[in-house]
Amino acid sequence: MLKIERTGLFEQTLDEMAILYEGIDILVEQRIVLFRKNSNDSRLDNHPLRKSMEGRWAFWVNDDIRIVYKWLGKATVRLLVIGAHEVVYQKKLS
Repeated sequence: MLKIERTGLFEQTLDEMAILYEGIDILVEQRIVLFRKNSNDSRLDNHPLRKSMEGRWAFWVNDDIRIVYKWLGKATVRLLVIGAHEVVYQKKLS
């Protein structure tokens, strides 16, 4: 099973999302559990990112909300940011 680390930016954006979307925090945690068990589960639409986001990956929470993350090794990922599609792909992430 994957080890999951969360950045401060991820936690901050998750808190912001929870204010805007009732119940999103529960859905996010369900998706993270699913991702932890099987990162290739087709319900997540997990995919590598390109161009300025190369080296990072993303998976779906719902039709619009994405979690962007980075692999730290074969069994560890760091969740970088969560948000709407047009927002997360514009963030400068380390």
